Amino acid sequence: MTQSLSDQTNCWVSIKSRFKRTKLDRPIFPRPGPMPPWQHVQTHQHTWGQLAYASRGVMTVATSQGRFVVPPNQAVWLPPHLPHETFCRYGGQFSSVYIDVPYVARLGLSAKVLHIDDLLKAMILMICSWPEDYNLDVQTKRFIDVFIDRLECAPTSQFFIPTAQDNRLTPILSELHANPGCHKTLEQWGLEVGASSRTLNRLFNKSFSMNFSQWKQKLRALRAVEMLESGHSQQYIAQQLGFESSSAFNTAFKKILATTPGQYFKNR
Repeated sequence: MTQSLSDQTNCWVSIKSRFKRTKLDRPIFPRPGPMPPWQHVQTHQHTWGQLAYASRGVMTVATSQGRFVVPPNQAVWLPPHLPHETFCRYGGQFSSVYIDVPYVARLGLSAKVLHIDDLLKAMILMICSWPEDYNLDVQTKRFIDVFIDRLECAPTSQFFIPTAQDNRLTPILSELHANPGCHKTLEQWGLEVGASSRTLNRLFNKSFSMNFSQWKQKLRALRAVEMLESGHSQQYIAQQLGFESSSAFNTAFKKILATTPGQYFKNR
């Protein structure tokens, strides 16, 4: 029998980052590898930048700024010295690229989600096929320059949920991240955290520029992307995420991501 999302929250296998280099020795560095289901890579940081990308499956990258959801048509730019941890609920293929410091200013000093078009995806996969000691000849340098150019002009996306700073929101966010199908109302949450529903809604608007209901719908939509990529049916996703019907799920998904679940999966 398939477990619910809330039943699976204790299944994470936590590991330390296995990358032990202290310098890259190349302008960019391939970092491919499998991502087993329910793998959590503990908080770590690098002295270089990272384009965190999953060519198969969905990865979540958590930083002090918030949580970034990374399906195969998205990637997260992580600048140097930014502590981050990764989660992969259903498994996939890690195809990231480490990027040395000279390029950092061009890509920015804040983490962000980038849209990965077909050309960028092909370039990332090509880089991840290189050996670690690849030959840095004129042709390869030209390829790297074009790659950085493409990243620099890649559009950003909304696959991001920022972190709230108010402690009254912490238990609410923790529970809903673990179980997005939770049906507690804001009034019920208010009784648990010692604040009125009006105060909590004000804190959601202040922290996220959206109210509680809108934040919850966005969280559900991003979790739905993860589940769609893993092959779950829309009916199952709607049930697990607490929607009354598949139709209600489709409407909420389209409102947040401007496309239906079926169209998203077809065009990703």
